[in-house]
Amino acid sequence: MAAQESFFGHSLKVDKIRCLGCTTCMRSCPTGAIRIRGGKAVVNDNKCVDCGNCMKVCPHKAIYIQQDDFALIHNYEYRVCLVPTTFIGQFEEKFRTREIYACLKKLGFTHIYEVEHEVEYVVELYKKYIAKHPEIRTFISPYCPAVIRLIQVRFPSLVDNIIRVRAPFELAAHIMTNRLMDEGASRESIGVFYVTPCAAKIAAVKYPVSNKETRITGVINMDFLFNKVQLMLRESKKDAEAINHSLTSRDILWPLPGGEASLFRGSHYAVDGLQNVLNFLERLEDETVDARGLVEMRICDQGCVGGVLATNNRFVARKRLEDRARLLDQPDRPLNRYTRYNNPEFCKWIDEQMEIDEITPHSIYKLDDNFSEAIKMAERMKKIEKALPGVNCSACGAPSCAALAEDIVRGDADISSCMFINRHSQASEDAIRNIWGDRIKTRTINQDKSE
Repeated sequence: MAAQESFFGHSLKVDKIRCLGCTTCMRSCPTGAIRIRGGKAVVNDNKCVDCGNCMKVCPHKAIYIQQDDFALIHNYEYRVCLVPTTFIGQFEEKFRTREIYACLKKLGFTHIYEVEHEVEYVVELYKKYIAKHPEIRTFISPYCPAVIRLIQVRFPSLVDNIIRVRAPFELAAHIMTNRLMDEGASRESIGVFYVTPCAAKIAAVKYPVSNKETRITGVINMDFLFNKVQLMLRESKKDAEAINHSLTSRDILWPLPGGEASLFRGSHYAVDGLQNVLNFLERLEDETVDARGLVEMRICDQGCVGGVLATNNRFVARKRLEDRARLLDQPDRPLNRYTRYNNPEFCKWIDEQMEIDEITPHSIYKLDDNFSEAIKMAERMKKIEKALPGVNCSACGAPSCAALAEDIVRGDADISSCMFINRHSQASEDAIRNIWGDRIKTRTINQDKSE
């Protein structure tokens, strides 16, 4: 029996009404997670990494991202908005940062905290981890959760290269929660909401790779919040200042390509864009590239400003952040700016909370838990693939002939799904209906028979 495992929860969903089964998303998926069934796209949870590429390319806007109900913030007395610098990069330069924050407060948030305040401490955690593991030549940044999942399912041999440190937004959530509790707030009265530019970060919060507690109460789609603030900006005359509004240029540039890598001495690499990340990981796995040092990877082109939930053009947003970095730059501030950072016990607790105990591989190529059975299935899969035409037409509802062969071996499809092999049979006619639904007329097949 083929191995079945479910290890990822997802934020990406398919709108069955809008979906026309055009195969665009299926052909663009980097892990082959999408099939066409009944004329609609179906996502395999075991293979999806929430990269959001399917949402980007869908011409019918049939793929969307679920978010927490915004009204959830009003369930808490203290409502913290964790804002990444990417959010500010969505707005025109004429709108000052304080004006944007004033709108967030008008929407109901009581506190605003910029995620990148904790970048320096996260960098220190990276450096500690690297120093503890001299046996590893290439260290992969854990910042992009889509990259972590991609490695888990498609490049499992590289999981040990990932730095096992949680994202800056997790540290920011812990810091803000503890700060408010120091001021007398109860833990239950604090709600921390992270504004995300992508689907992968929603999935990372809801279904974390770490088994540590998250202090994130909810996740808000960046495009949803941007539209709300944009409508308010022309009417708002009030300024609001974020807590510790003293980011350096390095903090502001963190989510952009090279933002992490530039903070490390020695060899470092910055790779952005899905195809570039795939190519680099393939070369790392094949050992055809010697990338000693830190490798920073972003699934989205131009980093987080290219996320599927980022409203503005990614190149424009990048330029805005670079301009902001130049205007707001200031001398490096002391690392221990939050007083509790001076407490060794607190720092030890933070270090423990930020550590990822283990990142496990979940290979999409695993056919069965029984090794001998898996070998037999792999051999059968090769034979089936050779019998298929090899044209990768996707008419079978799979992205390629190799994918169809795998589906057949796993029991998810039948050889009759191939239109080339059984195009004149009743089995093929039934398969067409199963894959494409009733909107595909069978009269063409019947005409072929008569001819």
